[in-house]
Amino acid sequence: RGDSVDSVRCSWASCGADVGEMPAVEHDAWFAAVGHLPHLWAFALVYELAARPNAKTLLSFAASGFRDFTRIAGSSPEMWRDIALNNREALLRELMNYEAHILKLRKALEASDGVALESLMARASQARNRWMAGDLDGFRDEAT
Repeated sequence: RGDSVDSVRCSWASCGADVGEMPAVEHDAWFAAVGHLPHLWAFALVYELAARPNAKTLLSFAASGFRDFTRIAGSSPEMWRDIALNNREALLRELMNYEAHILKLRKALEASDGVALESLMARASQARNRWMAGDLDGFRDEAT
């Protein structure tokens, strides 16, 4: 590592950040999944709803869940355009993964399959609650 990397590490650490190092390809893949993709979801949802003829009425009923989920859609479009384009390949892979899960939800809804819906939602709820509690044991983590 060079002096520049050490300087950046110290700067971030002085702000209280936990600093790690990884290869750029690994960074791009991981952050596409947990950082960049959620921004695309939020932008897409707000864009789609705002484009509807009844957007004013819809948004008048939006509450804290919508507010919380879409907060990041208020981010800089220019910055996120550049991030998306610079991490295009990893984001496209993540979008395909996400679309597969959306399709599972759609098929369960089409089939009125409450068991499948609840199962997917329960697994997601449990995973989020464990993550929020800092309990990452039991999550699958393959070597990269």
